[in-house]
Amino acid sequence: MEEISIGIAQKLTSPNPFGLVSSTKPDGSTNLMAISWWTYASNHPATILICLSNKGYTGECIRTSKEFGLSIVSESLAAAAFQCGTCSGRDRDKALEFGIELVPGKSINAKLVADSRITFECQVEAHYPASDHTIFVGTVQHIFADQNKKALYAVNGYGALKAVG
Repeated sequence: MEEISIGIAQKLTSPNPFGLVSSTKPDGSTNLMAISWWTYASNHPATILICLSNKGYTGECIRTSKEFGLSIVSESLAAAAFQCGTCSGRDRDKALEFGIELVPGKSINAKLVADSRITFECQVEAHYPASDHTIFVGTVQHIFADQNKKALYAVNGYGALKAVG
């Protein structure tokens, strides 16, 4: 075995489940952020962890609102969802710009992506520093699914999005 960088390790451990995190901006509109750094943390209560860069806008929105949505988007949104990872939502409406339909959540203000395999509505219970990132602990309030849709995965170290299975 040879020693490698974290970037190479990320390519070697692909694919990774991909989604869009939704958060509420100060003006009440919804911000979207591409993410594959998320995981299940507990079943009782259902808990999800998301890990966000401290440089990004989404963390600011989540710290203020104390909630987020996680939409595991359908393969039909591959191009639009990928675009969400190429820019900040601080000064733009990514959903409008990339043609992503949003729907209201049942218990959170942030809207969810309509064309999704699964959506999670989460209340933030805690957040923890992780060097240049922050881990947000979200207790799941509601889960909705369309099991006929295929989910996306980040492949080639986040170089592309593909449906698997």
